[in-house]
Amino acid sequence: MTHSRRTALKFIGATTIGGIGLSTTQVAEAGNHGDNGNGNGNGGKKKKGDIRLMGHSLLSDPAGGFAEEDIRADGQYGLMGSFTGPGGSFLVDISNPTNPTEVHEFPTPSEGVRHADVEFDRRDGLYYRTREGGGGDGEPPNGVDVIDYGWGDGTLENPVKATRIPAGSTHNVHAHPEGDVLYTTEHHGVGVWDTSDPTDVTGGDVYGPEGDLHDMIVDPERDRLHCAFIGGGFDGYVIMDISDPMEPEVAGKFSYEGRDTYEDVPVGEPGFNNCHYANYDPDREIAYVGDEIGFGKPGGKHVFDIGWGDGSVEDPQHIGYTTSPDAEVMDEAEELFDWTGHNFDVITKGSTTMLVSGDYHEGAVVYDVSDPTDPTWTDQFETDLKADEADGAGFVGEAPMAWGVNYADERDFTVVSDMQTGIYVLKFTPSAAKEGGS
Repeated sequence: MTHSRRTALKFIGATTIGGIGLSTTQVAEAGNHGDNGNGNGNGGKKKKGDIRLMGHSLLSDPAGGFAEEDIRADGQYGLMGSFTGPGGSFLVDISNPTNPTEVHEFPTPSEGVRHADVEFDRRDGLYYRTREGGGGDGEPPNGVDVIDYGWGDGTLENPVKATRIPAGSTHNVHAHPEGDVLYTTEHHGVGVWDTSDPTDVTGGDVYGPEGDLHDMIVDPERDRLHCAFIGGGFDGYVIMDISDPMEPEVAGKFSYEGRDTYEDVPVGEPGFNNCHYANYDPDREIAYVGDEIGFGKPGGKHVFDIGWGDGSVEDPQHIGYTTSPDAEVMDEAEELFDWTGHNFDVITKGSTTMLVSGDYHEGAVVYDVSDPTDPTWTDQFETDLKADEADGAGFVGEAPMAWGVNYADERDFTVVSDMQTGIYVLKFTPSAAKEGGS
């Protein structure tokens, strides 16, 4: 179906501030995009990788569309959030990845609440979902819901809300994978919460630069919190030392202030504004940072040396950049978000490092970052299955509209969320990205 974008332009300002089981597997063949005239293509020298579709489901197909995804550490369950509709949060059984099956839909208390992010706790039976706006259940707006789906009174099929954490208008959260600590995005830094008692969460102190934190992720092996600040006093990438998880300290940062913005450079060249997402390389001292720009020239992905070469945690050095395969100026309302990058994960297999990303209208895209100075896209999967049946999100265009990717290293597959068409389970196999690659 064709989705209306009558409300699309209302979201531009906000974003610049901040089932079906498949019995057979399928291989997604990427189109030969080559060089599209902006210098970002590979001149037709691209070699296809192997993306294998394991399973897909529309789930219960809520109005308003899906948002962020997560995978439980054991790879047996996935989570999906919802953005503008009543869907709330969705627990999905992916024990059989060819048949992702909805276990529960826990509706939002009000259509005015957006649950953009969902995140499993390290303890079985608990997850978190963010709240932006609304109220509707006798509580103040905003914050974070703690959902009990088997930890206490809740069950898999009948979850209950254990409590509401009184954070601000929370777009993203991240639970420490080795401790009872939750980090929240705040308008003036990183919110830190003690979740040792999930029914009585305490804390709320805020750390870091004075700015609007948009997202963050924990590197538990190196005791670091990688943060993307999107303005409000600081725009750029921040690394925080979380040796004491309850008291993060700024260890290093890369400010976008004073650098060329995307409006200053041609599409395909690095700009620096709207820092949106940060992630880390599990094997190398490298970080990856994405900018999201919903209208105009699209944001791309940066690579930072934080100890791999001449850079350091204290002084990150910019060493690489890429845009999505078909990046071009988005100057019509129906192009909202189409070609900007979004949320991603990092997969290492042998000598190959892949950045796998939900890049909206590009679908799920694979970038070979084995050479971090020359990130190169290798393949993509268009997440548009059953698009003609999907209710979906009305403020963005037709599928594919992939939100993000999470990798289950225990089981070697990914979960991808598409705003319009639901959950995908994909398996990525590395291949040569460039002539002479390995």
